Amino acid sequence: MLKKVIFGVFIGFIVVVLALGFVFFNLKSNSVYYAQRTPHKAGMEPVVMELVRNLRWVSNPDIKGIKYDFDGNNIIHNIDSAGRDNAFTYYPRGVYKYYYDSGALAYYFDKHFKFIGTFNGKTLKYSTKPVNLSAVKRDIYRVVQPVIDAQPEPLINLQWIYDWVNKDRFN
Repeated sequence: MLKKVIFGVFIGFIVVVLALGFVFFNLKSNSVYYAQRTPHKAGMEPVVMELVRNLRWVSNPDIKGIKYDFDGNNIIHNIDSAGRDNAFTYYPRGVYKYYYDSGALAYYFDKHFKFIGTFNGKTLKYSTKPVNLSAVKRDIYRVVQPVIDAQPEPLINLQWIYDWVNKDRFN
């Protein structure tokens, strides 16, 4: 009798662990899909934030001109026909960086995607002066849009769990 109870508890534990593992994997690997449909406040960009933050988990298709870099930071490089490297990066300490023209200008955002500042690689000067954020965000989307478009739809849609987990992060 005691062996059956222990065996039942063990099997129940294994089922719970496997279910939680599936939910975790689903939320991470489909985070871009869910971010496109999650409520968020103005100024937040959950799609690009989730794409680069979970770059190791989401689909990384082979797309001409797109390269992925995982050497400590998650980076999506989009190299244009002129050979200029435009990239979007996530640093583990919660900073997002967009740079274009092979680093001539870099824009920094905090973990809430609020603008922090600009670094000019040619003059080596950092500035916190306001910039045209809508133009910068448009450029960021231009860099990462091919990867966003290539993300698959989840087999089992857990949007409600994603929204519940991230309600404070994006609002």
